[in-house]
Amino acid sequence: MNYNELFGKSILLLGKTRSLNGMEFETLLKLHSITVEKTFVEGVSLIVEGRMMNPLEQNESERLYECRAAPIVDITEIEKWLCTSIEPNRLLMSLKLSRDAARLVDFIKNPHITDELFFKLLKLYDWSGEGLFDNDRNRDVTAAIIGRFYVDIERNHNVQYAMSGLAHLVEKYGNTELITAISQLAPIAKELKNPNDPTLNGVLDAMALHSHTPEPLLRQLLKERAKLIAHREPLALEKELLALKDETIHRILAQNRSLSFDGIDSLEKIYPELIARFIPLDEILFERLLSEHGVSLSSNMSLNAAMQQQLMAMDNGAIFSALAQNSALILEHLEQLFTLEKLDEELASNTSLPREYLKKLYEKGEEKTLKALSANVSTPVELLYQLSLDQKYERYVKTNAAFGKHIQTANIGWNV
Repeated sequence: MNYNELFGKSILLLGKTRSLNGMEFETLLKLHSITVEKTFVEGVSLIVEGRMMNPLEQNESERLYECRAAPIVDITEIEKWLCTSIEPNRLLMSLKLSRDAARLVDFIKNPHITDELFFKLLKLYDWSGEGLFDNDRNRDVTAAIIGRFYVDIERNHNVQYAMSGLAHLVEKYGNTELITAISQLAPIAKELKNPNDPTLNGVLDAMALHSHTPEPLLRQLLKERAKLIAHREPLALEKELLALKDETIHRILAQNRSLSFDGIDSLEKIYPELIARFIPLDEILFERLLSEHGVSLSSNMSLNAAMQQQLMAMDNGAIFSALAQNSALILEHLEQLFTLEKLDEELASNTSLPREYLKKLYEKGEEKTLKALSANVSTPVELLYQLSLDQKYERYVKTNAAFGKHIQTANIGWNV
């Protein structure tokens, strides 16, 4: 419906407003010269069903529907339209001058305002020196943040009222604007300066790891969370992390696929096996590591066909074993390793092995091989069903993500 056509007309509201309080609702309607009636009168152009209709209003709604007195809509639709009429600057100025905390929270909880306005409103909120969930009003604001950006919140209402919900929001749905806004909430900004509240650890950990966390915020997190930042991809603050001279952090960096050329040069002599195994390879780096670190190279997911061929030509059992488990291996080389008949367990764990070969391994019936097949997400579902009947493999099948997804998709009851 085109609500602009209601200009100069009247509507009937049954029940209460939802996202706007009654005063805001009527004020915004007046901007469109729309008046609100409490009972049905001739000339009403629209009937709005609000929340918490009493029995009399329910009966009136049914009567009006049967006689088709006027179109009937849910209040959510007209509130959504009305919120497009809000003038952000005027509202912000009004809230600053009035210091009306209840009205501010009402707008923060309103799902129909723009994200841009939402973030500006958050900056106005006074947390009163208390934590995110320490009082009812703070809890409502925190819940509004989570509820606004958490996908399918209707199925996960409980996450709105737990610190873990905020951490999960950052981890799963965070972007630069949202992460920045959360970091500026007074309880979190205070924790960044003076770490003291362990309940916020999950939220700050999620920020340290997130790929969209801006560098200025990462610098604030660096002192307490350098190890987490070293895991982050794409890598940030690499020079600062290398300068820490911390062995654990350097080992983490040597496994970070976004390590720079300078970073590789700094760490290659100390951790050549890690560099060989995890860092994306070019021809120069591959050749430099090949003679002494062929086994580690064989596990590298960035091996191209030529590199794989060079490793295969070395005719080394340990290299063959590592290659057999590498899902980046091309079919030709997988087939060659399969014919050796010495690498069944390794090949059974390879997610790139074709179905027919996985079936052949299953038919051999060797325990270690079957255990590897039970955990392999590429193992055909019919084989996983058979393996689940054996107690030796049931646990591995039940924790197999592909099998779990199949059970959910097929809507089959399964006690995991």
